[in-house]
Amino acid sequence: MNFFDILIILLITITALPAVILLYSRNQRRHSWEHKNKNLSLILALILLLGTCIVTYGSFIEPNLVVTNYQEVDLENIEPPIKIAVISDFQVGYFKKEKYVEKVANRILNLNPDLVFIVGDVVDNAVYVEGEAKYLSPMKKVADIIPTYAIHGNHEYGIGGGKSILDPNYRTSNVSAETKEIVESFGIKYLVNDLEKIAVEDEELYLFGGDSIWAGKLDYSALNNRTEDLATIALIHNPLATFQAHKHNIDLMLSGHTHGGQIRLPFIGPIGRVDDILPAEWYQGWNEFEEMKFFVSSGIGESGTRARLFNPPEIVIMTVK
Repeated sequence: MNFFDILIILLITITALPAVILLYSRNQRRHSWEHKNKNLSLILALILLLGTCIVTYGSFIEPNLVVTNYQEVDLENIEPPIKIAVISDFQVGYFKKEKYVEKVANRILNLNPDLVFIVGDVVDNAVYVEGEAKYLSPMKKVADIIPTYAIHGNHEYGIGGGKSILDPNYRTSNVSAETKEIVESFGIKYLVNDLEKIAVEDEELYLFGGDSIWAGKLDYSALNNRTEDLATIALIHNPLATFQAHKHNIDLMLSGHTHGGQIRLPFIGPIGRVDDILPAEWYQGWNEFEEMKFFVSSGIGESGTRARLFNPPEIVIMTVK
């Protein structure tokens, strides 16, 4: 149990217990304020119970859902449609283990995409756990059938945000090499600043998998090896890369990292901000910068707290045509 689990239990307690007391006094204690003000005490109790329901749903129900988000994009030089499953931020470890990954893998197989892209933060790595990436093992049955690619995020380098972005003293262990080795043992192709030419449905395209920008490892040099006039899709975990990626003739960039804010409130948007640089509108969905299209997934896992609200874990089915 971590700090956030204790906080969740505390929030449930301080909303549910007063509500029960209000309702009990309203009905049983004839000389109480609650009994004398039945309507007001009922309203207060219902507000508190609504808080209990929201905390319970956002902590234990929504984070365990898997929704499918269907998207389409038109790219030059792509004729037969290509269906791609995009998953970001598995963050296997404390919150997400094999049972949940099994559910995700089964959903992907049912969706039957042509390609699968895992866009960084494969592991949570909040504290070092040897072989944490092994929780991703159910994805082997996907990779056995469907070409599957993965890249690093910041968590593979022990960078969780805050002071750890700039100060290595605040980072956990660098498990990037260990994660790559384990994930590749499941038949998943791991790209680390690598460029691949892949053929799908009689169509060819370039796929670039970039390394972590927060770790200072992102290098676009491999893109200079393109020799044909093909569409280029880039997998880069952090959408912050947009400010440089658009200079490299990339047709579509797919990212994650933000978790959509994990909690999204109506008219307010994302609550959990990863930094002060990314615009709020870049935390989820489609955007365009300097004519480069990019899509940011809300991800499939959580970090810090297990909470999600109005922003369930998602598999994105991206039809490129």
